[in-house]
Amino acid sequence: MDAEPDELLTEFKGHGIRFRYPGYWELEQETDGQDVVLTVAADHSCFWLLRLLPDCPRTEQVISSCLSALNEEYEDVEVHEFKGTLANMSANCREVTFSCFELLNVAGFRCLQSHNATILVWWQCTDHELNDIRPVFERITQSVRILSRTDQSNDTE
Repeated sequence: MDAEPDELLTEFKGHGIRFRYPGYWELEQETDGQDVVLTVAADHSCFWLLRLLPDCPRTEQVISSCLSALNEEYEDVEVHEFKGTLANMSANCREVTFSCFELLNVAGFRCLQSHNATILVWWQCTDHELNDIRPVFERITQSVRILSRTDQSNDTE
């Protein structure tokens, strides 16, 4: 599951954003009302997800909703706030650990509000995958860009 930087060859471009991900990972696109959900994964145990929320909720509200959902499901959720970026902009960031089926899981959240949507990135894996997969998640996350109107004219939306 480890990927070298040059293996991030596949580019998604659509819905006003673009990002790069490992070519051997699968991309799924879904809609949830007006929201767009893009998920990339190599297997069923870890994933990287980007959700576009065109209603532009505040980042604090989005992160709080994610954390509330985890707290409702799991008893031992630990949350750590950190400084980070998304799409080359300062983002609201959290990293979370929790147990599920006797496995320690780790999830990362980054959220920012742009001019036309709030963007949430959510990645998740088990702790035994984390050392190998964290650099891949970071490269995918750091590749996210918001497209200009000119770039969007060539959009796959």
